Amino acid sequence: MSLQFVVLGEVRAWRGEQPLPLGPPQRRAVLAALLLRAGSAVTAAELVEGIWGARPVPRAIAALRTHVAQLRRTLEPDRVARGPATMLVSIGDGYALRIPPGSTDVAEVERLVAAAGHLRDRQPAAARANLVAALGKWQGTALSGLPGPFAERQRSRLEQWRLAILEDRLALDIETGHSSDAVAELGALIEEYPLRERFRALLMTALYHCGRQSDALDAYGQARRALVDGVGVEPGPELTVLHERILRGAVPAIGESRTPVEHGTEPAPAQLPPDIADFTGRERLVDDLAAQLTDAGSAVAISAVGGMGGVGKTTLALHVAHRVRDRFPDGQLYANLHGVDPVPAPSGTVLGSFLRALGIAEGDLPSTVDERAAELRTRLSGKRILMVLDNARDYAQVAPLLAGSAVLITSRSALTELPAVTRTRLDVLETAEAMALLVRILGAERVAAEASSAREVVAHCGLLPLAVRIAGARLAVRPQWTIASFADRLADEKRRLTVLKTGELAVEAVFRLGYGQLSDAQAKAFRTLALVQVPDLSIDGIAAILGISPLDAEEVCESLVDLSLLETTAPGRYRFHDLLRLFAREVADEDEAAVLVRVLDYHLASAKNLLSAIDYSNTTRLLVATTVPGRAFDSGSEGQAWNDIERPVVIALHQQAARVGGRALDVAADLAWVMAELMDAGTGARELSRALESLLDTAIAQDNLAAERRIRTALGALLQVGLGEVEASLPHLRAVSGPPANDADRRLSVLASVLLGVAARRLGDADASHRHFEHATQLTRTLGDRSMEAWCLALVTRTYCEAGQYDEAVAMAERAIALARESSNPVALGWATHELAATLSMRGEHRRAIELGTEAVRAAQRNGVRLWEGWARTRLAQIHLQASNVAEAETNAAAALHLLTKAADPIDRARAMALHAAALAARGRPVRAEQEFRESAEIFSRAGLSPPTVDRLFGPGAEGPGGAE
Repeated sequence: MSLQFVVLGEVRAWRGEQPLPLGPPQRRAVLAALLLRAGSAVTAAELVEGIWGARPVPRAIAALRTHVAQLRRTLEPDRVARGPATMLVSIGDGYALRIPPGSTDVAEVERLVAAAGHLRDRQPAAARANLVAALGKWQGTALSGLPGPFAERQRSRLEQWRLAILEDRLALDIETGHSSDAVAELGALIEEYPLRERFRALLMTALYHCGRQSDALDAYGQARRALVDGVGVEPGPELTVLHERILRGAVPAIGESRTPVEHGTEPAPAQLPPDIADFTGRERLVDDLAAQLTDAGSAVAISAVGGMGGVGKTTLALHVAHRVRDRFPDGQLYANLHGVDPVPAPSGTVLGSFLRALGIAEGDLPSTVDERAAELRTRLSGKRILMVLDNARDYAQVAPLLAGSAVLITSRSALTELPAVTRTRLDVLETAEAMALLVRILGAERVAAEASSAREVVAHCGLLPLAVRIAGARLAVRPQWTIASFADRLADEKRRLTVLKTGELAVEAVFRLGYGQLSDAQAKAFRTLALVQVPDLSIDGIAAILGISPLDAEEVCESLVDLSLLETTAPGRYRFHDLLRLFAREVADEDEAAVLVRVLDYHLASAKNLLSAIDYSNTTRLLVATTVPGRAFDSGSEGQAWNDIERPVVIALHQQAARVGGRALDVAADLAWVMAELMDAGTGARELSRALESLLDTAIAQDNLAAERRIRTALGALLQVGLGEVEASLPHLRAVSGPPANDADRRLSVLASVLLGVAARRLGDADASHRHFEHATQLTRTLGDRSMEAWCLALVTRTYCEAGQYDEAVAMAERAIALARESSNPVALGWATHELAATLSMRGEHRRAIELGTEAVRAAQRNGVRLWEGWARTRLAQIHLQASNVAEAETNAAAALHLLTKAADPIDRARAMALHAAALAARGRPVRAEQEFRESAEIFSRAGLSPPTVDRLFGPGAEGPGGAE
């Protein structure tokens, strides 16, 4: 395999694709010195001076020989020991490196520069490409990191060589019509090299060819001042002669000094519509697209910009096209393909218009699409022409049109069949960009005066550029309107699309064009899904709404994504842009309530499956019947993950059900009940409580007592466990614990009484706690639900333990364990086990307590509900702390703290924090312990409870973990 060497950057070498280890900087410096002599011999003295300078280190010659020996081993690994070297050879007392021609990047640059010189007069564009490739060989500072005078001298020489090549490339930029790009690049170069006259001359020339004669003259004045002030000399002949030519307007036109290329007699087409004067933002995208279109080499560069209607695809494409138009001196072709119109532009018609623009007479146009496409490719072969295909419908429309040097396509469709294309998905503006666009339209002073209202306007516009532009236009011609008054108009969702219209511009009209190209199945999905006002939807939920299989649901949703009418937030999840949702709701032909019931039905069925997966209770038999199977779960942890993902959706569904009422209220109330059984509010507990309050208001207004009892139970559980607001939970729970009318009421009363018992215990009323638990236990017996009876007895154990009645607590726990096993309830079994463990710990039976507590944690982990594991770990931390196992106590308390933070249980989190603080104090970390004690105390105080102290963590009366364990 051949060797390749690089010195224009960090010195490196490869054998084939395998990098070689070249050792420390001095060894690399020896190699670089030999490489840059290109096979000529270098004496030992020269090498020593070049690496160590005029005062070499002792034994420099010996060090040099060691470096050479190591390089030989690296470069010639197959050379036999002490055999003659064939690559790094000895010549006298020095060395030479014999490698094939072209093995270094320097040799490659020399080849490319020589080729550019041969091509310059005949093919300047090809010459320029060679110089671009040559400059690309530099990968940073040449000989980077190498020591010694030789490397320093060579670095300077190679940098001057690079600058000379760069000057030649910039001259060719100007000669091939890239003057504007040269101006931008030369400005930065002159700041870095203010005394380099060639850069100054090139800048003057480029400015002149951009039509900026006065700027070119000003550039000469700046050059003269820099030279006079910097080194005390006047400009040289190149600058002065060029200055005089600019004054006379006698600078040769581009191409006059070289052999003209045959372009025909017709002028180059320049079909681009005007650029947008107030184009705002998208800087990174503009740079990326410009690079894609201009850096493809000999291949046709194809870039496609996709996105929803009104997102600014055409505006962006035209802005980019104008930015790079100087790189396409043979012309620019543009066509609006009308892809979302009822009848898109035929490919043959577009080809005909392009060929006419290229000088073909009407009578000479080929008759078929294939012939016209072939003729276009022939006409554009070898020419630098940019083609902009705006508003394309699909691949079939675009494919015959692809020709030229670069093609920029916009489309609402993803054009997935298009090969060798770089795709850009255009999203809505960032808030700052939307505000900047509004400023460009209305002026900074007017927007600054009502900045908050302006942010409301762009938010109501969904950050969609077209909508922001329409809003700005309406305000611009109505200076008497305040921005706040317009924000109020937009706040009404029913009128928003009507408000976002001015002249011929209308957001709704843009959306309607896209809607018009949908198939029946796509249109039905688009209309129907918008009736559910949620952040996003899963494939399973969408399938339930549409009454189709998940595979069919995914297919239709992906097709809508491809058409930019739906967005995908994650694999298998989809959402609408806010304004598209409003439009879809306007064209919907199905009853909102019926659609809402279907998606609530799916979530309720899934929640039932979750309860079944953790073998928690038989509540599911008391719920309303569901019509879809729902999401299935293999474990509680899988269900927990689903619950976390769907929680924002459930909150939104509750809010919509509160507005719609009727059957949706009944299903939502049952869904709230099931979620209350799990008692894990996770993130969004406050938002969930507000949604449940809205549901409750609707239930009361509609005199729906059954729904009211369910919602009050869920709200009471959420307030007490999820938000730690014990007092606020009591009115709801007391309203549910009254005389039951049926088994569902009895089951709700069990949960309400349990929560009342926990609240009484927390508030220090042990007698009331016993009464509530006894009531709950009696109800479970009436229901014949031994599984729930086991759960209640486990909680009673806690009350006995905290009252110091350890024997009674042990007896109650053992009874609960027996019932849990008998009824196959692993949840109640786990709770009863960790309560028994805690009680045994209080009696000093630490070893057995630790065994049981560990078993309870494992049981909770198998259930997969993090809240329950958090409670079990809190108990185990307390047991370890009681047994003076402070390291284990700290570990379990920290784990409990993490779990209870995610599960949104502030009171039990505070308890775990207090235990963690106690463990930290016992391990000699008083500062952090005190900090955590204070934070724990603040949480308890906010909940209206007495905060725990170190001496109250154990023993009778201690507030324990597990608000609803």
